Amino acid sequence: MRKYGYGALTLLFAAFGCQAEITEAQIAADCAKITDYAKQGNQYYQAKNYPKAREAFEQQAAWIEQCEYGKDQPNDVLMATAYNNVALTWIRQGEYRKAQAWLQIMPDDQKSQYNLSRIQDKLQALPKPTSAAGEYWQYAGRGEWEVLTLKADGNARYQADWAGYSFGIMGLYSGPNLGEFSEKVTLTNGKGDIKLHDDISQCTISLALSADMQTLEAQTDDPMNCGFGHNVSADGKYLRVQ
Repeated sequence: MRKYGYGALTLLFAAFGCQAEITEAQIAADCAKITDYAKQGNQYYQAKNYPKAREAFEQQAAWIEQCEYGKDQPNDVLMATAYNNVALTWIRQGEYRKAQAWLQIMPDDQKSQYNLSRIQDKLQALPKPTSAAGEYWQYAGRGEWEVLTLKADGNARYQADWAGYSFGIMGLYSGPNLGEFSEKVTLTNGKGDIKLHDDISQCTISLALSADMQTLEAQTDDPMNCGFGHNVSADGKYLRVQ
């Protein structure tokens, strides 16, 4: 049976008034459910109920991250296995880009590399994007993704909708901090700026679409002034999933 170092974490929890009621016993019980989520996911997977299997595997991944948080040597094998489990449910449903996103969370893992190699031909056979319009993901942790969606709204103009998360040390207990925007953006040669300027938001998020239109980079000039929750940022590299 795997042992977790709860004592140090509990001391940290005590620093947060709203979380002080969480006990070592509760943490131990919650972390012990990881194998149950894996078994449940396998049962649904064998029954070919892939959406339900995915729900269980996402819980497996989220709780592994929660229970391994802050360790000097987190168990990468456990985490990679959970990510691969979720990816396999997407593969079974023909959602190869979404599977790719999960497999690229830990791209150096041998299982991830193997499963990614198995779907390379499927990915290459997908229709090539003809515009920036689509859905893009960036992993936020605890089984959640930051999602940026671009919808065509005229010549080179798009409706950009984004939702992001930031999980703290007690992420699955307290929930994430949140951020979102819904704005217009014009992309010229794959680049454009989203300006969040109102009473509480004063920042510019610059988008850059890759030449193959498979990834989208976001960079913010002043992340602290975007009006998002604590530590929430739209910055990073997003992978097209649709």
